[in-house]
Amino acid sequence: MSHACRKWLDGAACYLVRVDLAGFKKEEFRVQVDGAGRVTVRGKRPAGHVNVHKEFQLPPTADFQRIGARFDGTTLCISVPKLPAGAAGAVLAKMEEAKAVTTEMEMEKERAKWDRGEVITAAVAAFALGVIVTHRFFSARIE
Repeated sequence: MSHACRKWLDGAACYLVRVDLAGFKKEEFRVQVDGAGRVTVRGKRPAGHVNVHKEFQLPPTADFQRIGARFDGTTLCISVPKLPAGAAGAVLAKMEEAKAVTTEMEMEKERAKWDRGEVITAAVAAFALGVIVTHRFFSARIE
């Protein structure tokens, strides 16, 4: 396994990772990023049987959905933009908003149940009143 040097730079707007891949061709290595922000660089040169395998975890402030890379023939430069300041706060705010909307919808459903209950009660009362009036009406006619 090759000891490819890795250098990590923390810039203002992005992280830069430089991996020394001298002697490799672009088609002899791969860069993969998983859903958890783990970056893997793997390569194999047929001539000389040289392998490279580097893994590193991106920080939580990295926007690994917009990662980019450039290879100049000796150095692989991986650029990882940072999430905008407050992006985590914005995500939390959206989650709180969704929770509030869900709570309001549940309360509205509960109110609707009570409203239906009042309508049913009014219908039963109207029916009972109709029965009583009809009974008195027919009772008065018979006498």
